[in-house]
Formats: sequence, structure tokens, C-alpha cells
Amino acid sequence: MESGRPLSPSEPRDGRGGWRAALFIIVVGLFERIGFTGVEGNLITYLSGPLGMSTAAAATGANAWSGTVLVLPLVGALAADSRIGRYRAVLLAGVLYLLVSATATFVSSIL
Repeated sequence: MESGRPLSPSEPRDGRGGWRAALFIIVVGLFERIGFTGVEGNLITYLSGPLGMSTAAAATGANAWSGTVLVLPLVGALAADSRIGRYRAVLLAGVLYLLVSATATFVSSIL
């Protein structure tokens, strides 16, 4: 595909891309949005309830969290493009996401 023209159905493919990869990206994006929306909807309640923050401080914390989450993909894209490569970046981000989720679940279960 280096010539810039699309592959014809008779040309061999290297096994990358296609509908399987597109479906994977869509499903991962859907689960990420569900998780983000679920946390965002309950974060102020959690910060002001069990953690005892004032409503203003909880709203500030929730806004800072939301802004950080929305900016981190840009940082990850820069790191993937310049240093670690796209596949390792996706793998590293997925492992980091699972570790943070597991840690948050563990900490919230003991509080």
C-alpha cells in the first residue's frame, strides 16, 4: 500500500486491518466511553460523600480529572509516535488502564 492506491480484491493482504480490527477499535472505544461516563457521573458524589470533601472541592477535583483524562490521549499519541511505537503504546496503555482500575477497585473495597 505504499503506492497510495487501494488494494484490489485479488492482491494479497498481510493480515492487518480489515473489519476485525475496526470492530475491535469500536468495541474498545465503546467500553472506554461507558467507563468514563460512569466514573464522571459518580465522582462528585464519591468525593463529597465518603471522602468528605466540600462540594466545591469535589467539583474542582472532578473537573481536573476530566481534563486530565481528555488530554492524556494527546500525550500518549506523542509518546507512541516519537518513542515507543504504536503497538507497544496501545499495549502499555491497556496494561496501565487495567492496573489503575484494579487498584481503584481494591482501594474502594477497603474504604
